[in-house]
Parts: sequence; C-alpha cells; structure tokens
Amino acid sequence: MTALTVTAADVRPLIGSVVKEGVAGGAVNVGNWVYPDSSGTWQAADSDDAATAEGRALVVATASGETSAVSGDGIEVCLFGPVSGFSGLTPGALGYTSPTAGAVEDAAGTVVWVAGWCYAATVFFVQPGMALPTSS
Repeated sequence: MTALTVTAADVRPLIGSVVKEGVAGGAVNVGNWVYPDSSGTWQAADSDDAATAEGRALVVATASGETSAVSGDGIEVCLFGPVSGFSGLTPGALGYTSPTAGAVEDAAGTVVWVAGWCYAATVFFVQPGMALPTSS
C-alpha cells in the first residue's frame, strides 16, 4: 500500500464539489481523510480501527488558512466531488482509507473503505463508501 501524494498547500475543491464547514476534533491536515465523530467534529480516519475507518470527507481548508488544524479549529471538508492538489495519480484507480490516520492509499487497509477515485493525475474525486464490484 502506498499513500496518495498530496501537497496540502495546493489542495483546492474544484467546481461541482460539495464543501461543508466543520470543526476539527483532533489534529488534522489539509488533504486528510476524516470522519465525523459522535460529537460532530471531524477526526482523521484510520483503516486499522473499524470505528474510525469509514471516512466521509477530505479536509480542503482551515479557518486560519494554514495547512494544519488542532482540536476546536474551524475546517472545511469536501463531502463529494473533485479536489486538486494531488500528484502522480493513476486515473481510474481507487483510493482507500489508510492505516496511517488521515491518509488515502492505493490499496485497501484492514477495514476496506473506499474514499473515492483518481479522476486525473492531479485530481482526486471524493466519493466515500462506493460499493466495490464482486465476482461470482
């Protein structure tokens, strides 16, 4: 498994993205894959833990304009749609929640949760939880 390469300072939601304001529930970086915890704050998703593996959004900005946030800071998350700021992606490939908290990887971790897919070499399309085809 390899983490998708993202440059936090270059992350931008593109036209058609669904973006929501929120609050960080812990340390997160722009470009991190996150899930909403029981209090409604956003935490870094981790595929090694079934309770935190089902990420729902990608952090695209912080209220301070920095590339990182701590618990209680305002953030913006992309719930669905294209986000730029990545590099070296293989168009059409899937991205998964990673065992490294907040990362998106090119292969499934312990708990399989799809974060989205690579739209272009520099654009990741956030589409959490899409079903994977199975063969019979």
